[in-house]
Amino acid sequence: MATAILFFNEKEILVKDKSSGLDLFKPFKIGVYSKFTEDRIKHLIQEHVIQKGIDIEEILFNANEGILIPNEIYNPEKKEAYFTLNYPEIGENKSIYDEKIDAINAHFISTRFNWFIDFCSEHMPQTPMVNSSKKYLDKILSNQKEKNDVHIVLKDNTFDLIKLQNQKLFSFNCIEYTTVTDVIYFLIAHLDKLPKKAKNIILYGTETQTKEAKTLFKKIKSLSEILLTTHTDKALIQFLS
Repeated sequence: MATAILFFNEKEILVKDKSSGLDLFKPFKIGVYSKFTEDRIKHLIQEHVIQKGIDIEEILFNANEGILIPNEIYNPEKKEAYFTLNYPEIGENKSIYDEKIDAINAHFISTRFNWFIDFCSEHMPQTPMVNSSKKYLDKILSNQKEKNDVHIVLKDNTFDLIKLQNQKLFSFNCIEYTTVTDVIYFLIAHLDKLPKKAKNIILYGTETQTKEAKTLFKKIKSLSEILLTTHTDKALIQFLS
């Protein structure tokens, strides 16, 4: 029986084989949300995952928004207030969720679609669902070897920028982008905001994205002293496992 990870974000849904990192069916692009779109996504999961007996080990929900709140000031009754202070619009048919990140004594607050939560609870009740940014933070903070790395995780239309200093979280941001060029030029504009000893940037993305990032890095003089390490989908799946 194949074991897979299901990724769901606001623009795309895909299921990746845990061993190979390959898509188990063609990624479904999401344009405008409607009842038809919801039904189509449910049908795809039913047909290509549930009916084929594929074991979904984990569901990673890529939300476009997320914030970190330290434990010492966190109040569960105020999680909506924390979130709307940063993102005034919660969105239709969404609810706010919080998840603990023990490594940094904080809570990660994000949103999820109610209909998708209901569907997964009915058809995959034993499968854990985690916000992907929270998962990346957990893994990076627990597996971190270098003390001052900068990690970039490219998602569909946002990227997570995770900065470490002295093996501790320096900052976390979830940033919108359109092209890989946007990401690289964002880095250039914010070089002075990187941890002082940062010499390594680890970037996760598709094969096309990582190739483009490498090409751009070679051309830009201000990035010449920074080592770029790239990982494609298979490496990301292995890293998250």
